[in-house]
Amino acid sequence: MLIAGLIIFVVLLVIGTPVWLALGAGGAFWAIVLMGLPIESIPTQFYVSTDSWLLLAVPYFLLAGNLMTFMGPASKILKVITDLVGHFRGGLPAAAVIACALFGALSGSSIATVIAVGTLIIPQMTALGYSKENSMGIVAAAGTLGVMIPPSVIFIVYASMVQANVADLFLAGIVPGILIAIVLVITAVFVSRREHAAKKERSSFAEIKVSFLQAIPSLLMPVIVLGGIYTGVMTPTESAAIAVLYVLIISYLFNRKEFTKENLIQSVKSSMVTTAVIYIILGGAQLFATALTYTQFTQNLTEYIVNLSFSPWIIMLIILLLFFVLGTFLEPFPILFITMPILYPVVISLGFSPIHFGIVTCALMMISQITPPVGGSLFALSGYFKENITVVVKGSVPYLYALVFAALILLYVPWLSTFLLD
Repeated sequence: MLIAGLIIFVVLLVIGTPVWLALGAGGAFWAIVLMGLPIESIPTQFYVSTDSWLLLAVPYFLLAGNLMTFMGPASKILKVITDLVGHFRGGLPAAAVIACALFGALSGSSIATVIAVGTLIIPQMTALGYSKENSMGIVAAAGTLGVMIPPSVIFIVYASMVQANVADLFLAGIVPGILIAIVLVITAVFVSRREHAAKKERSSFAEIKVSFLQAIPSLLMPVIVLGGIYTGVMTPTESAAIAVLYVLIISYLFNRKEFTKENLIQSVKSSMVTTAVIYIILGGAQLFATALTYTQFTQNLTEYIVNLSFSPWIIMLIILLLFFVLGTFLEPFPILFITMPILYPVVISLGFSPIHFGIVTCALMMISQITPPVGGSLFALSGYFKENITVVVKGSVPYLYALVFAALILLYVPWLSTFLLD
């Protein structure tokens, strides 16, 4: 019966059935046949999976990020960055990475980051002579920093699944996020030097001063949100709600032109769709994981792997390769929901820290956003700019290598993920 449930899940996944349905069908089969649960109890698993105070932070952070994008505050951040570094050789690509890192700290979402930054900087880059491939490739890759740099929606979901402290994950993600940003900046400057693009005209001190003052309200948001969490004044969910309120206030005060009913509706709709996708997949995963645990599959797999003669670091590398392969045809959330119930007990039994594993997992989820044929950042840029997907894929290849290199550093140097917690 265990094999039959796995076959149902795999077959449905292969033929293109939605992930939540494939997970739910396999889990429901086990629940009814093996556990003897009545069919009426199946919907309850979907409800229980989302009945979490922590998960309530997900729609709030998504909404805050979309409001930053559509209401205008994001443009102020990019303006001050381009004024500061845009005139250097390779300055605009570097500015794109820095802007994505800062916006990632505001939104927690890679798609929101890619659209917000790409809309503003890609036209500037192409106008100066940078190729479309490189312009879109760097934004697609750097936009994934929204996955790592807190507040990260991936961290929230991971914490809810493994019962980890999300505040610790947020704190642990700061240094890895900075490291990955530095690796991407170096890669962007190196790649862009071959294009012989023109330099952006140097901004005057007065222009920099004005753009910095205009960006202060937007730059204060991560200070307020993360400061509230780490000082104990607010929970992550409360800070996410405050973030939404704060963005609405600064948008109304400083971005009246973009503060429109249409932009507000667009922000809410985008947040609702993404939240619904996450929650319904989580429901299917909850049913799947509960039934899988009942069958003793995870316990037996953990015991088997622990007894192997391989080094724990080799096993971790194999797990990372599995994440990489899954990332070529699945989005980050389905990968998490499918693998965590099976792999997390194995990793912990091998002696790895839940925080370190969370950081490394998040790094691989970043990579999954730009690995074809299914890469969220790739298709977001391709669709928004109505450009052939091959253009974005070609431009992202050097940055994909950079992300893989950074992920390996994070795997084999766990200190980078944990020293702020010591």
